[in-house]
Amino acid sequence: MHNGRLPTLVGGIFALAGLVLLCVTIVLAVSTASFLASAERTDGTVVELTARTSTTRNSDGYLRRSTTWYPTVEFTAGGRQYSFESSTGNNPPAYAKGESVPVAYDPADPSDAQIASFWSAYLGPVITGALGLVFTPVGTLLFLKGRRRT
Repeated sequence: MHNGRLPTLVGGIFALAGLVLLCVTIVLAVSTASFLASAERTDGTVVELTARTSTTRNSDGYLRRSTTWYPTVEFTAGGRQYSFESSTGNNPPAYAKGESVPVAYDPADPSDAQIASFWSAYLGPVITGALGLVFTPVGTLLFLKGRRRT
């Protein structure tokens, strides 16, 4: 391989991945904003915290366990009781059992609901956006550096 081909190839892949991540960010953010704009709001109560434990092996070969807590929230809409588990978990838990939380739900389908906080709603777009904002310029710089060498 010539001197500039590897940085050009790697840079192109990183830049393309970054652009895809930025597009995903836009789609997620617009979808979330659209949902929140049309959603009804009410208060819900955290009725349960579900623990999910994952195990990974660190660079020294030791197993590392971490537990993430996902709140289950109950709320009332149209005289009926609904319940959902948040897709966003935390360690330590972000909410306590019995705590009141704001809920946004689709008035046409109240089972489609989420905790109405910034991090619960926009964690996905924040993560993909941050990765896209790192990958795109780094990939572009590698790509251009590799192109100059060839």
